[in-house]
Parts: sequence; structure tokens; C-alpha cells
Amino acid sequence: MPLTWTPHPILEIPSQDEQIAMGADSLLEYYERRESAIERERSDPYAYGTELDHWKLADQELKTHGEVLILGGNRSGKSELISKRVVQSAVMNPNSVIWCFTATSQNSIAHQQALIYKYLPKEYKNLGRSRTHYISYSVKNGFTNSSLILPNRSRIEFRNWAQDITTIEGGEVGCPDDPVPGSHNIGVWFDEEVPYSFIITARYRCLTRADSDGLPARIVATFTTISGWTQCVNAYLSGARTIQDSEAELLGGEKVPVIQQPLRQIASVVYFHTKNNPYGGWKAMKAQLEGCRRDEILCRAYGVPVKPSDSTFRHLDDRVILKHEDIPILNDPKNNPASYVLAIDPAGAKSWFMLLVGISANGTHYVIKEWPDPGIGEWADLDRNDKPGGMPGDGAKANGFGIDEYADVIRDMVKDISKEEVLGSMGDLEIIIDPRMGSATYLKSEGTSNIISDLQEANINVYPAEGLHIDDGLQAINSLLAYDSTKPIDSLNHPKLYFSDRCGNTIFCCMNYRVDHGLKSALKDPVDCLRYVAIGNYEYMDDEQINVEGTGGY
Repeated sequence: MPLTWTPHPILEIPSQDEQIAMGADSLLEYYERRESAIERERSDPYAYGTELDHWKLADQELKTHGEVLILGGNRSGKSELISKRVVQSAVMNPNSVIWCFTATSQNSIAHQQALIYKYLPKEYKNLGRSRTHYISYSVKNGFTNSSLILPNRSRIEFRNWAQDITTIEGGEVGCPDDPVPGSHNIGVWFDEEVPYSFIITARYRCLTRADSDGLPARIVATFTTISGWTQCVNAYLSGARTIQDSEAELLGGEKVPVIQQPLRQIASVVYFHTKNNPYGGWKAMKAQLEGCRRDEILCRAYGVPVKPSDSTFRHLDDRVILKHEDIPILNDPKNNPASYVLAIDPAGAKSWFMLLVGISANGTHYVIKEWPDPGIGEWADLDRNDKPGGMPGDGAKANGFGIDEYADVIRDMVKDISKEEVLGSMGDLEIIIDPRMGSATYLKSEGTSNIISDLQEANINVYPAEGLHIDDGLQAINSLLAYDSTKPIDSLNHPKLYFSDRCGNTIFCCMNYRVDHGLKSALKDPVDCLRYVAIGNYEYMDDEQINVEGTGGY
């Protein structure tokens, strides 16, 4: 009698030749073990479900970050992972409280609650109710009262953001103690793209049940970025550094992110690629996406959103953000010489902002350093919807620095590329400043002065930037960014402006800057620094070009 093999994406069916070579007894033993494993996986995925390799990435980030955004292609396994981790956290950590959110109650029943029920331990699924637990589930209505209580008094509650946001005020979520090894302190899980206001509110519900190392109960969001660059996506991805990447098979080997570090150091972004889920139908996905636009491939197969075309700098996307160590003028300066410009945007009531840009021999501009960087603090905070242009972040707050302290910052920024003790005197480095603020007169004990004069007294030669209109500067930036984005980037078709992934504040502000935000926009200062460089038409000059010959006069 022929054997009837159950299809499985991982447990392969031996070929006919392999079956013959195994012999009858060994073949039957393998068949029975394989069929039993498939049945165990189906009936009790909590204990016997397959742990996919790319799930380990999310587990690692959940150990070290309070907020984890898992962006994935369709059928990449992101919701499967977190539904299982939610159940594990509740089962293994008594008295936990975990909130599971989705868009509507109908979606919650059809998807999120079904997944949670799938991953409940087999022995819990028919417990019913008692004085200490309450588990009642039906496919049609989900869990009774949109919640379940486990025998260890842990609770999983299902909510949605069609409800009033005030419904989540006042509660506390997470594990009351440190999670046991093999589990996570999960407080909130958002499945599908959540309004950012709910994430902000949820943060304060996670604080009281923090781990002993200070990390709050985890907030996890899982979705495919079909809506593009929304407020939620923007809050995490603007200025994020790529920590790990991989080649995209459907994009000719183009690098796509796997892990990114947002400006908020407590957060992490993990990308699940559909190819990595053997249960996800990768062959069908490839066929579906054949001939599709890059934007759709990035979203559907790799979970990567694309910046909208109505932004001020529409070519500023992942393709112009380079890993710091991959920038040619830094990793191979001998064969890629450059001139440098340091742009300064001073201020009175808040911190100055500074930007160091290298210009290569072919005119390509590389933004390689900024101050303050995200390690000091975020320059702008966009959490408030009622404040166009955002509010100053921690990095922009007044720091008490005087001219001498700012002079030290400038020296530190250019110490690797300056050849002269008197900075700014050589052609390989020029320091420029906002012409209005730099020349503005103020009183000192010995008379009047201005920032330019005081910096010169501190041995920093600085010059006023071109005083052109803002629109001219923005156009100059866009001219540097311009290239044919419908074609691959190569030696003939490429932008003339790239950003180091370490310049997170600059990237964040440029990505979110809008002219109609006005002159008080918190995003404006890094953009101003970039404007000063762009309108200056700076070029690389070697030593022979700098030398002055044939001097004379009459």
C-alpha cells in the first residue's frame, strides 16, 4: 500500500530513489515520525511549533529594547511570532497583563484572537471558567468578553483603536516581576498599523512594570507598510541607522534593512522578509511581484516603506543614506580625496547645530558628521500633532555653552581632516555660518562684538554663508539629490548628495521638513546648515589648485 505523505514546507518528502535506498523498515519509521511531527505541530503549536530562524532577530531586540517595530512583507510570519510570544509571556509569568490591539473588533476576532487561541497550550483550550481562570472561545465570537484569564491569573485583553483612546488611560501592563528565561515582558501588542497617539499613550502604561534593568514592559507593533510613510512609520524610521542588512533577491541584490536603530534609543525596528518564512509562499510572491514597481516590491516582500513624493526632498530616501564606514572619502581617502565644509547654525535660547560635509573630486557631497547627534539627544520632537514643525527635542535644548565651548566642539568635529592649527585657513576645509546670526551685534564688557569675531578670537576662522533666499537653498539641495530614480544607481546616474547613517538628526529633520511649517519649525536648523553648503557651490580642490602662483601688482 503506497504511503500518503502530508505536504510540509520544511519536512521534505524523500524522492523515489531515496525511499528505495532507505529500505522498507527505515522508510516506514521515517514516515511515521514525520507524520507524527506534523500532527503535533498542528495540534499543539505552543509546544511543538516551528521556531523560524528570523524570529531570533526579534527575540534579541525584545531583550534589549522597550519598543520593537516589526515591519514585514506579506506572509513573513510577524504576527505568528508575536502571538506565540504573547502567550508564552502570559503562561510563564504569573499575574501578567497584556493588551492586544488591532483596528476593529471584527479584525480582532478574525485574526488576532484566532492566533492567540492557536498558540494557547493544548491543555488550556478547553478549561472553561473557574474562580481563578476564564477561557471561553468560539471561532465566530472570539474570546468571551474579549479577554482570557489563565490559571496563573495572567490576563490577555483584546482592544482596538476604533475605541476612544481614553479607554487605555490608567491601566498598567506587563509582568509584575522580571520575565523568566525564555519569555519576554510584553505589555502591549499592536497588530496592523496603529495610530501613533496610541503608542504614545501606551508608553505610560508600561512604565510601572519595568524590568530590574529599567526597561519598561515591551510595546510591539507588527504590520506591513501598505500605507507608506505614515506618522507612526515616520516616528521610528526618520533618521534610523541600519545596523544589519541583506541583499534583496527581487531588486537585483540591492541592500535592504534587517535591523535599524531609530533616534529613540529605547526602540528598534526589525524587518521580516517573506523569503525567510517557508510557510509564506515565496514562489507565489515572486511571481506576483514580477514586473512591479520598486516601491511595491520593497513593501510587499521586504516590509520597507517608501517616502512619499510630496516631501520637500522627495529623493531623500534609503538609497541616499550610507553606512558611515562605506562612505568612500572616509574608508579610502587616498583614492577619494575631498574638501570639507563645516556649516554652523547658531542660536541664542537653544543649542547651535553644526554639519560637516565632504565634497569629492566628482562633486558628490557626503554629510558625515553632525552636532548634536542622536547620542546627545533628538533635535526635534514630532509627537505632538497640534504643533506643525514639531517642538525642540532634548538635543536642541540650551546647554549653557559659550564661545569657547563651541570652539572646542568645532575642533573636535574637524580634527580628523584639518591640516592646519588655525582651522579654516586651508582649501581642504572651510567653516561657514548663518550670515544673519553670525554677524548680529551684541554687547560685551569691552564693547560690542558678534559670533564671527568671537570665534576668530578663539582661533576659529569662520565666514558668512551665502545669504540667498530659503527657496534658492532648498532648490540647491534638491539639485544635488536629483537623479533618475527609475533606473539603477551607477557611475553615470547617481545623486550628488549622500548622508552618513550616523547623522540621524539631519536625516530626520530633512525628511520631515515642510516650508509651510514656518520659520519657527524645530526641523529647520539642520536644513539651514545643509542649505548653506548647497548654495555655496563648493568643489574639491587639490593642493596644486590651492597654491597661489605669479603674484605681483602694479
